[in-house]
Amino acid sequence: MPDPVATKIVQAPHHQLRVAQQIYRVMQLAYAQEAKLLQVTHFPPLERSVQDVQTSQGQYLWALQGKQAIGVVHLEPDHDPEQVLVAALVVHPMHQRLGVGRSLMREAIKLSAGQTLVVSTAAANRPALALYLELGFAAYQQSITGPQALALVKLRAG
Repeated sequence: MPDPVATKIVQAPHHQLRVAQQIYRVMQLAYAQEAKLLQVTHFPPLERSVQDVQTSQGQYLWALQGKQAIGVVHLEPDHDPEQVLVAALVVHPMHQRLGVGRSLMREAIKLSAGQTLVVSTAAANRPALALYLELGFAAYQQSITGPQALALVKLRAG
């Protein structure tokens, strides 16, 4: 079992190809697992490319064990200028339920001090919803997206 104590969270220089490739790898593993959990075959986060990571706005933080990325949070401006969006929060499936996602979110909350942090997730993603609610987020918006009518919920930090 991985040692969560050896995990450090730092800003990821995502414009560098090797960093973008590591971020992409963790995202693909985690999003494939999420698509299976949600029982959907069309899951837009799986369509992201390494180039999308490299050229994306905002900032990435990653959880590292040694030199290996085990989790990532991507923060970017939301449509509302007073808000910062958690555009992605992923943890490598072998490192889930060890506090990595929680640690990444706590760091994201610190970084967005003075602004409202928001996140969107599938309404059926109980593990993600439980984490966000535990961290003080509250649901404020619901929507349906995609050809499989995936229900989403948007939450705001309280």
